[in-house]
Amino acid sequence: MADDKILYSKEDGIATITFNRPEKMNAITNDMLIDIRRIIGETIRDDEVRAVIVTGNGRAFCGGTDVSALSRSEADSAAASQRRAEAASLPESVLPPWTFSRIPKPTIAAVNGAAVGMAAEWTAECDIRIASENARFGWVFSQRGLCPDIGTGPYLLPYIIGLSRALEMMYSGEIIDAREAERIGLVSKVVPPEELIPAAREMANKLIRGAPLALKAIKELTYGSLEWPPTVHRTETGKRFRSTNASEDCKEGIRSFLEKRPPVWKGK
Repeated sequence: MADDKILYSKEDGIATITFNRPEKMNAITNDMLIDIRRIIGETIRDDEVRAVIVTGNGRAFCGGTDVSALSRSEADSAAASQRRAEAASLPESVLPPWTFSRIPKPTIAAVNGAAVGMAAEWTAECDIRIASENARFGWVFSQRGLCPDIGTGPYLLPYIIGLSRALEMMYSGEIIDAREAERIGLVSKVVPPEELIPAAREMANKLIRGAPLALKAIKELTYGSLEWPPTVHRTETGKRFRSTNASEDCKEGIRSFLEKRPPVWKGK
């Protein structure tokens, strides 16, 4: 990886992706983007991974793109790096092709500090956001003369916090603190800094109580509902219901209920 600027670990079915460039507010370079994409491919293919936590080291979650690296000579290298990243194939999916929303498992952004620009977009791509008291969120693109680069803010943020509030944040480039993010529904919970990762792991363990194939189907249908008309959604729901109903895990879910014991999922 890019000098360990992206860390990856697994424990008890929970993977953690950590931005690890604290001296630069975890600002993202093109090499780091390549590593992130490779790691995402690993989380998708690894059946032992049941949920994914995304966080940062130091005082920032992520400061967005490292604009200091975008000189003209480096821009050519950046384009080449992006092509290499795009060449890293991922399994086909109905999920949106954005960075973290592409993972067909529960994802949690454990936001330890500032999440601005592209990083704010990434928090919106995660299913759930938990914030440290030190967290900050800002779609600051308008203040740089840009629209959001990935597009997940304009697409997903209105569903998370409502259309008017989303537009206010993106128009103004306002940076809000963790308590305001909680008030408007951008984050589920605000905790002291030392409790952030334990709270994220507690949430992950809560989410993975369900069967893996069921969680994948739920995520696909939920994201699909943003685009599919009701007739298509009904058809897609039927496909996934029949598939999960025929799974070994469905049989185990019924047996465990009747036997009054926790289920043991196999992801089959």
